[in-house]
Amino acid sequence: MADLHKTRALQLLHRIVLPLDRALQAADRQTGCSAAQLQALSVIHYLKADTIGRLAAHERISVPTASRLVEGLVQRGLARRVEGRDRRTSVLAVTEQGLAAVEAACAAREAVLMDLFEGLGEEEWRGLRATAGALARELGVGPEAARADD
Repeated sequence: MADLHKTRALQLLHRIVLPLDRALQAADRQTGCSAAQLQALSVIHYLKADTIGRLAAHERISVPTASRLVEGLVQRGLARRVEGRDRRTSVLAVTEQGLAAVEAACAAREAVLMDLFEGLGEEEWRGLRATAGALARELGVGPEAARADD
């Protein structure tokens, strides 16, 4: 019986992932950036993945893909390259415009989620927080995101 309960929970989670992702992508488009661009900006800024190699490793993409992604961000004025310790390396930084895009995307995503979950009661919100914390922990999002005592 317990296995059936787990299976049903996983099936339900599987069914909601795609519609939820689509809703969040619509929020991202309001910024004029793709989800990949916003993710790269967030990783560069918040996780200090300040080189192409670190960005590629964190995002599990190839170095050439990360390089093309960063080039697009630089061309749009969302990120910049700063000369590194030697001529072969450069350090990545998010510009004010890039940070504003990330913050706008976060606000838009939060608004979408708030609309989706507006009918939840307090007990359901606590359950959602606990589940989101467990998922964040299991996915390695970070301990600050997974704290359940907030």
